[in-house]
Amino acid sequence: MHYELELYKHFESNVPTETSIAFLSSIWHCSTRHAKTQIHLLHQQQVIEWETLRGRGKKPILTLLRNQIDVLLDLMQTLWHKAKYEETFQVVQETELLTHPRIQQWLNIQFGLQTEENQHVFRQSMYFVELCLDPLKALSRHDHHVLEQIHETLFYIDDTGNARKNLLFYVKNEGFVQWHFVLRKGIQFHHLQEVTATDVASSLKAAEHLFSHSFKIKEIHLLNRYELSITLHNPCAMLPHILASIRFAITPADGSKNIGCGAFSLMEQSEKILKLEAFPQYFKQRPWIDRVEIVYNNQFLLDSIRYEPFEATIPSRKIINQELGADYICLNGHCGELQDNAKRKFIWHLIEPSQYIIYPLRENVAHSWIIGDEEILHLPKPSHTPNFNQPLVIGYQQIRQGVNHEEKAKILQQQLKQAGIDSILKCIDFKEKQNNLHTEIDLFIGGVALAHNIYLALTSVYLGEPKIISHFLKDTQAQYVKEQLEHVVQRNGNFEIFKDIERYIQENHTVKFLTHRKHIVYLREDTPYKHVQFDKNGRIDYRNMYYLERGF
Repeated sequence: MHYELELYKHFESNVPTETSIAFLSSIWHCSTRHAKTQIHLLHQQQVIEWETLRGRGKKPILTLLRNQIDVLLDLMQTLWHKAKYEETFQVVQETELLTHPRIQQWLNIQFGLQTEENQHVFRQSMYFVELCLDPLKALSRHDHHVLEQIHETLFYIDDTGNARKNLLFYVKNEGFVQWHFVLRKGIQFHHLQEVTATDVASSLKAAEHLFSHSFKIKEIHLLNRYELSITLHNPCAMLPHILASIRFAITPADGSKNIGCGAFSLMEQSEKILKLEAFPQYFKQRPWIDRVEIVYNNQFLLDSIRYEPFEATIPSRKIINQELGADYICLNGHCGELQDNAKRKFIWHLIEPSQYIIYPLRENVAHSWIIGDEEILHLPKPSHTPNFNQPLVIGYQQIRQGVNHEEKAKILQQQLKQAGIDSILKCIDFKEKQNNLHTEIDLFIGGVALAHNIYLALTSVYLGEPKIISHFLKDTQAQYVKEQLEHVVQRNGNFEIFKDIERYIQENHTVKFLTHRKHIVYLREDTPYKHVQFDKNGRIDYRNMYYLERGF
């Protein structure tokens, strides 16, 4: 119970007012005896004046000696130091003073990168996102962003797109079938056990099924604590790229998925807060900051970082990151009405990508998976409108609860309606296993984010589950794509094959690209947020943050 603050809902500051203990007990929801105790404590603290007058019928006089904002700020400060972040937000919301300049200023000061007891803490307020921190099951960019702070893989992808040794000291292969790995010595997990060949073997076996389209392990031999050899059923030149995927994060052999050997260890995860702490024994360059706290609060999103522009009077800068990948529509040429080439061709040309731009500042028309790499195809248009016998089923991708491609699916539905084609919508949740999806829907609308491991991501787009594009192609077409990709995967052939495949699936009216996505962040200059770097998904990279005193 915040007794002093509650008084400001009923009394004005510095205005002597008659009242009674009975009234105070009613607004404080306590007994009269407890109300007497509290009012005398506040009087002793000299934050109020409490004057009792002699004489029958005369009521005591209460005078509030402080400003409501000062009282509120003191209470917020107390709660904040006790790490009661949610209660802090709740108190200020109840007073309806959230937009007051002093309250906004105080809240902004609590966030950003700052010094606390000789430690540098980065604290950010954002809306709650349910995270899946199992590398084998993670789906969203939020999941992958946090996983990359916690975990490490055998290889990493450099800025040029090449796979480089990470946890490995030495690697050699024979014909891309026999692989010999030697681990770096002394690498520790967050619970201080050393990373060994046993942990590597366990992690590879656990994730192998997710990439069965690219490689299959025949056997693994543990040669000693730090060495292992892997024999594959077929050659796989892209194995280093595959093992750089966060799916192959090296975790302890006992199955602890939240324990990694990365730059930060997971200290707390709940609906209220995500807390990461720099790992002192990190085998590479230790992060400069000591702790990250993501405070979940849907009502107050930090004013220092916005996704909409600030007022012209506020000094700020605009940060734009172009995400690799695209939203797309896939047309089912394998089953249903769209097996008819003429019908599929008609709908392919009916789809106008510019109409799918829902957020103009953050989207632009796509003609390829990769922006800047587009080849605009001018395919001949159909000469007549075919007849459709039954409604088409449009499946739209759901990433997580409430986040999906339904809006764009409705645009497609409207385009079909204008052409006299009926349709129904169906939500497709990839957290659930999708069997024979190509027999249930005629069109699929979703999105692909490629991140920095582009060629691995594209291989998974075509060959990985749930194989939307491959299953929507006619059998002979799917076989052609598979053979082309097998050449790249097994023999590290020319990556230009990906452009050939992209052209092929468009010429066969199976894929229509819609939009690319940009992540735009507006950052106030007069805030503690200094030296912040964002990744391609618009997420802050905690590993590259540092602090400088003002003026330097």
